[in-house]
Order: sequence, then C-alpha cells, then structure tokens
Amino acid sequence: MQKYALKEAIVSFTNILVPYDGSDHAKEALREAMKMVEGNTDASIHVAEISAPPQDLVFSSFNQTGFGMGVSLVSKEDFADAVQERTEESDKKLEADVADIVKDFKGNLTVEVIYGIYTVETIIETAQRYECDLICMGSRGLGAIRGMLGSVSFGVLRNSDIPVLVCK
Repeated sequence: MQKYALKEAIVSFTNILVPYDGSDHAKEALREAMKMVEGNTDASIHVAEISAPPQDLVFSSFNQTGFGMGVSLVSKEDFADAVQERTEESDKKLEADVADIVKDFKGNLTVEVIYGIYTVETIIETAQRYECDLICMGSRGLGAIRGMLGSVSFGVLRNSDIPVLVCK
C-alpha cells in the first residue's frame, strides 16, 4: 500500500471513488487508484459511470399534455422493471470494459452505472454515499477555459469536501 505525504502528514486512502467514462484518462485514474491501495485487501474501489437517465424510457412513458404535466402510459411497475433491466445491461457493459484493468485487484470492488442529471453533483453524492476518502478521476482537458482540467473534474475539485486526485 502506497502512502502519500500531504503537508507533512502521511495519508493512506482506503475507500476510493473512480468516476469512469471509458476514456484513457479514466482508465489511468482506475490504475492509479489500484496502485494507491495495493496490498490492502480491506480497501474498496467504487467504479461509477455517471449517465443521464434513460430518456427513451422516460419520454415513451409519459404523454405530455402541456406545461410538463404528464399521464403515464405504463404502470409504475412496468416502468421500474424497464429501468432496472436497462441498468443491469449498462452495469454488465461497464464491468466488461474494466475487467482487464481490475482483474488482479484483491480488495472490494463495486462497478455500476449511476443515473444523474448533473454529473458533478452525482459524482460527489456517490462519493458521500460510499463514504469515500478520495475521488480519483481522469481529466479529458477538453475545455480551453478550464486549462488542463476538464469541466467535470474542475467542478468536482471545486465542490468536493474530500480530496480529489485528477489523472491525465
């Protein structure tokens, strides 16, 4: 297990959230998180792909009658079953995508797709839900205004109460 010195204090992270979008930077963040907890079988890594809710299900389930008021065309149970089925399919795809990277990881691993409207807030809420002590994420660096950081990583850095490690 690697330890990191922060202002003359030794910090050991054991519960890490890795937001994952399939990019090379996200894969590097996942590898870095695994290095940070290497040898600690009690450590946990939570790989979370943040995705917009399945809009095709939402729009096909509501008949818009004006001003945002809708009448459901399917029962709540059928809608919930459809969302659950879509979530399970998405989780399996994500698990397959990270399988080669995490195959030797000996700690606790969670891999899931999480639906959220606002990516930054959803990442922070997910870290809080898992009681993470670190968010380790990639940065695509696509925004010129944000300089070297992407807008999502910049938003998480600015709004998170726990440490954030951004990997490129």
